[in-house]
Amino acid sequence: MLANQTGQDFAPDDIELKEAVVAGGPRLTYRDHTYGITRWGEYVLQTTVPLADEPEGEKSHYSYQLYVIRGRAKLIMLASRRRIVDYALAQIMDRKIYPNLRKISVYIERVIEHCTQAEAEFLITSLHGRFAGSAKNVRSMSLYGDDVTNSPIYRDNHHYFNFHSCGIGRRLFDGIPRLRPNEEGEIVRVSHDGFINLNLSRRSHAQELIRVVDFIVRNRWVEDWVPGKGEPL
Repeated sequence: MLANQTGQDFAPDDIELKEAVVAGGPRLTYRDHTYGITRWGEYVLQTTVPLADEPEGEKSHYSYQLYVIRGRAKLIMLASRRRIVDYALAQIMDRKIYPNLRKISVYIERVIEHCTQAEAEFLITSLHGRFAGSAKNVRSMSLYGDDVTNSPIYRDNHHYFNFHSCGIGRRLFDGIPRLRPNEEGEIVRVSHDGFINLNLSRRSHAQELIRVVDFIVRNRWVEDWVPGKGEPL
């Protein structure tokens, strides 16, 4: 998740780089909006640098799919590998957008605290944290489940850990499940540095991701410099 302090409303042309700046340099070309969402754009990153663990020199050019979700002053960039996003940001976005985009830090502890409430819109499906106590034989803890913060393990031990990422999922109301058979309840995993991880295979996943991001921004669990106080993505 990224933002620009100026409040700029991004257009596809602000992101696209049709011609390489130097010979052999990267290009980012816009294909179309996808998932039926106007501000959700599909791009192709073309580069001579392998970014997905391919053997060096295997090919002369590499292509990677990249999704960019545009909002007022805010962007979400999604790819199969984090390295692809970091490369596009450093080699293309930083040269096209000024002031440069900055990664949005998320106050994970506040998100977790809110989602422990039964009336919260979402719940916590996974937690990852570092041990904050004095003992040397424990370094970290990871928890996974349908409602992690509603477990005795979390209630008895959470104050010993500094959590740096959490999974956010759908909450059930009145005992009515919202999931199809074999469907994961976790929508997205969010880290304190704004990195997100999710299973993206259909329109409903895309829509739910936007709801979660809006939920975080609307409640201002982001740094004060992020524009659009209370505004959705």
